[in-house]
Amino acid sequence: MKKYVVVIALLLLAAVVLTGCGQSPEKLNNRGNEAFADQDYDNALLAYSGAQEDAPEMAEPHYNAANTHYRLQDYEQAQQQIEQALIGEEHLENLEQNSYYNLGNTFFQAQQFEAAVEVYKEALRLNPEDLEAKQNLELALRQLQQQQQEQQQEQQEDQEQQDERQQDEQQNEDQQEQQEQDEQQDGQQNEDQQDQEEDGQQNEEQQDQQE
Repeated sequence: MKKYVVVIALLLLAAVVLTGCGQSPEKLNNRGNEAFADQDYDNALLAYSGAQEDAPEMAEPHYNAANTHYRLQDYEQAQQQIEQALIGEEHLENLEQNSYYNLGNTFFQAQQFEAAVEVYKEALRLNPEDLEAKQNLELALRQLQQQQQEQQQEQQEDQEQQDERQQDEQQNEDQQEQQEQDEQQDGQQNEDQQDQEEDGQQNEEQQDQQE
């Protein structure tokens, strides 16, 4: 039973094959595996869905459906199916560890690196000798660090832009306030000049009367 791998360009993926004993869920699961092998993913998902309906406690149809969704790059559905596989009451040996590993790959492809790190750790807890899980954990940690650095840089740039906008707004407010003050001062000067002219006129009239 193979797992799909992040650290190599070519994804290695194989569905879990059950040795059917004539029961409908096993037959449906194996029919899905045959379709999966032929890259007929629509019919594979249809068969796995039928097996899930007949035997919801089985983990394998969910695991295989997750592999199929992963091939289709539908990582959200792949995640949901793997999570269902992990709570299944019946599963094959090592399926739990492989499910955590594949769930880590699913989170990785969705660029949810923090979640990928956590489930890779869980896969290694179940199998500390899993070299692929160790490699993918290291890769996810590097990607997480880079993602955090980019987020911090974006936050810093946003803060700088916000500070610049606030500075521009303050400058505009200061300019508007200065303009209003200048207008008030000009108005006051005009009033003073007018008063002076009126006083001068009154003085001339008084002089005329005295003469």
